[in-house]
Amino acid sequence: MIENLVVWIGTVAGILVLLSFIPQIMKAYKTKKMFDVSIHLMILIASGMFLWVVYGVIRSDPVIIGTNATGFALNVTLLLMKLRYDKLQSSTIKTS
Repeated sequence: MIENLVVWIGTVAGILVLLSFIPQIMKAYKTKKMFDVSIHLMILIASGMFLWVVYGVIRSDPVIIGTNATGFALNVTLLLMKLRYDKLQSSTIKTS
């Protein structure tokens, strides 16, 4: 029973963390602006999540693997959006 509770807590925690990426992705997509989002933060979070995936594989923990692999993908999505939108903003400013 305690094992089920631990898995449930880990799953809910992972889902909440993953949901935290959605508002930023939606805002970035709508505004096409991400100058105020730190690329260094995204790189550090992506690196940490990647290492959590490795740790989860070593421990054979599907909750750690699943939540962090998904979080890594969401974070890389944000990182690519930042690179693209910052480039668009830079070229728009130069041509104005």
